[in-house]
Amino acid sequence: MQLNHQEIGIGIIGCGRMGNLRSSISRNNSSVKYIGISDIDSGKAHQLGERINADIVSTNNSDIINDENVHALIVSTSEPEHYKPVISALERGKPVLVEKPIALSINEAEKMVEAAAKNSTSLHVGYTLRFNRHYLIGKQQIIENKVGNILSCVGRFNNTQRTGAEILKRSKHISFVNDALTYLVDLFGWYLDGKIPKEIVAKGHGKIYRKDGFDVDEIAAAIITYDDGTIVNLSMGYALPKNYPSHGRLVRAEIIGENGLLFFDDDRKEHIGFSESGMHHAYVDTDTEMGFLTSNASGNWAVDKYWGPFADETRSWLEFITQGIACPNTTGEEGLQNLKITLGIEKSIKLNETIKLEV
Repeated sequence: MQLNHQEIGIGIIGCGRMGNLRSSISRNNSSVKYIGISDIDSGKAHQLGERINADIVSTNNSDIINDENVHALIVSTSEPEHYKPVISALERGKPVLVEKPIALSINEAEKMVEAAAKNSTSLHVGYTLRFNRHYLIGKQQIIENKVGNILSCVGRFNNTQRTGAEILKRSKHISFVNDALTYLVDLFGWYLDGKIPKEIVAKGHGKIYRKDGFDVDEIAAAIITYDDGTIVNLSMGYALPKNYPSHGRLVRAEIIGENGLLFFDDDRKEHIGFSESGMHHAYVDTDTEMGFLTSNASGNWAVDKYWGPFADETRSWLEFITQGIACPNTTGEEGLQNLKITLGIEKSIKLNETIKLEV
């Protein structure tokens, strides 16, 4: 249930990179009149609180969740810490936007979805890939039946070893399948709305990160078969050289239907910057001489404002809870399905066998 208040208070749980961006975007939204933030790291919490002029800052999540001036929550903690604040907020009837993946276990994700339904409130999951304009336009073509019944989807996702190392530094519990390939799982699941995934066959290969003690594959590929025979073919690599000039994910996606097709080339080579003083890589906080200017997945700061999919996603959610405007944000149910598929891919890789899904 959306709030439909014109003016609301927002609580931000977690003051890392995502929490910083969400809070800055929220603070600049005319409907947000109150912001509370919390993080177990007091230094992070107070630094962000001072920067955005937060109304309340705490190291205790409950202070923010229980604040009567906070009407909705954004949970931007690391993945293993999603569950408790999400459940606590939903049990109080407060809408929640949680970063992807929704959780690291199906049990926790199912309880989140159940709590939202039981308390007549809304749960959404942050999947910024949907909010690239071309993918939104693609969805509209599908809605207008320009493509017809979809027969197959093919997607490829690449990123650099430097970004991969940063992800693993942030959370040793995550895998690249659950952290990154999940974006394509979400995108194609959105496009295939109403079709049910039934079977997964996947393979993985890893050498690079195991040298540093991380038990993860930098290469993975999967075939997902849906109930009507539709085939989704996915591949992912976090093996590009450390200094490759991409500052984020590089994606290609192909959707073939009975009446049409959608081809997306998202390798981001169309806008290039070069500087002897360095092009800043926001995610890993370093500089490269050359950079693909629009390759940062979430977006970019420019002329004192954050632009791109992450900002559009946040504003879309805020419009939904304040004005009741329908939003294309990933729902809790969709986030749960994404998790089941990505965990199925990981299980197929580990066991070297076909996995049957119950979705």
